[in-house]
Amino acid sequence: MTSESGIVEDLRRRILSLDLPPGAILSRSDLTARYGTSSTPLRDALLRLRDEGLVTIMPQSRTQVTRIDLNHARQIHVLRSTVEAEATARIAAEPPDGLSDQLATLIRMQEDEARRGDMDAFARLDLAFHEALLHAARLDAVHRVIRRESVHIDRLRALHLMQPEKAQQILTDHRSILDGITAADPAAAREAMRHHLSQSILLGEQLTRERPEFFETERH
Repeated sequence: MTSESGIVEDLRRRILSLDLPPGAILSRSDLTARYGTSSTPLRDALLRLRDEGLVTIMPQSRTQVTRIDLNHARQIHVLRSTVEAEATARIAAEPPDGLSDQLATLIRMQEDEARRGDMDAFARLDLAFHEALLHAARLDAVHRVIRRESVHIDRLRALHLMQPEKAQQILTDHRSILDGITAADPAAAREAMRHHLSQSILLGEQLTRERPEFFETERH
């Protein structure tokens, strides 16, 4: 029997990786069978995912994976880009001991996963790269806020990762960020991070045309 936390973790992973795509209907009977659980832990797990903005629960009707809200993603991008660009510049001004080696190791691990074609592992390492930077900048609380609000950005990036060139672009960007930090060049590090974080957002309009069923209809 899978615990409530285990159900939340697995469903969150499947939703953010698009294994459960935006708009998918979740069958409670299928989920109770999959996780070997009763209705109460499953209900509580779905309520937690609802609070994270990952599912919509319609009482006595159905539970559905939320669609990607591009407007929300744009707003959180402004927050994330501002924080991470300035944090990276601050780090580059006085690089902590061992950080460059840690980031280089994460990049090498990402290269390995890209060669294997494991995009789930690649995406987890991408998050670890950014978490390491914000931890080094002593912005762990800010990192938690950004992660909590990034569900639409994460799925937008997962959709972008379906394009073959995206993984290589991320690797190139991460190397540029690392180069700026290693060179103790705050301006270069800041610009490399801004460029890196802009890519999926810039492709947002194209992705909505390619997969309109994955996106919320924007209201003006």
